[in-house]
Parts: sequence; C-alpha cells; structure tokens
Amino acid sequence: MTRPFAPGDFVWTNFPFENDPSHPGPGRHAGLIMATFAPRDAQRLSSKPASGHGMVVAVYTSSQVRKFGGNLPIGVISVSANRAQQSGNQTAFFIDVRRRAFMPISKEYFPELDMPGCGIVGQADKSLFAEARRQFILVNERHREQIVNLGPLRP
Repeated sequence: MTRPFAPGDFVWTNFPFENDPSHPGPGRHAGLIMATFAPRDAQRLSSKPASGHGMVVAVYTSSQVRKFGGNLPIGVISVSANRAQQSGNQTAFFIDVRRRAFMPISKEYFPELDMPGCGIVGQADKSLFAEARRQFILVNERHREQIVNLGPLRP
C-alpha cells in the first residue's frame, strides 16, 4: 500500500491526547498532515518500529476558535469560515503547529483508512499550508519549549 496522505491534507484521525500521548485518542479529530515518511525513514526518525505503511507528522486543529481570543500565540493560525469551507471543513477553526502527533499510518490512528478517500476531509490551499510550515519552523527555531510531541513514534 502506498502512503495515502500528502502534506497539506486535512485527515480524520484519532489524534493522541496529552494525558495519554502514546495511544490513539478516543474519537475522530481532524489533523493537518505536515509530512509523510516511508517505514525505513520513520524508523530512523523515531527509533521505534513503524507500520508497513510508514508514518505521518500531523498537527492539531480545533473548531474552538474563541480559545485564544484575539491574541493568537506563535504557532497558532486562525482559519476563517470562508477559507475553512474551501478546505473541505464546515466551520472556522485554528491550526496549532505546537501540538504534533507522530503516528503510524494504521487504522488505529486513521479510522477511515480503508474507506474511499481514506478519511481525507480536504486540502489546505498553498498559502495556508505555507503559513503552517512557516509557523512550524518558527516554533522549532525560537519556541521549542512550547512544542508538545504526541503519538507512539514521537522523537
């Protein structure tokens, strides 16, 4: 099986929670795929066994847009309702690149993996994905203390 996801895809996932970072979350949650890795590359990056389909790095999204008020922290991107609909989402949401999940490409983490479309909700437009990458790198370089790595393949 080839890797079904590409960077920029919004995908239904069982995104891990901070209180249980090594296991899938209890319910379906959209994540933004930042990177995909073949099994061999995943093994080198995580030093843990990856599934036969490889690994993804996804970042957290949430429709709780009022959570931060008007002052978004570094690493958080607000997506308007109009732009959200263009990406396949129904309502406004935010992307938090500080919360990262390193997950195997498996049904356990991607409950719709074996369905048509593999659970892909939509795709970020080029400028939105570019902003997510820019924020991801900015947090890596200047605000590492804010990064929360989740998932069984986290470094």
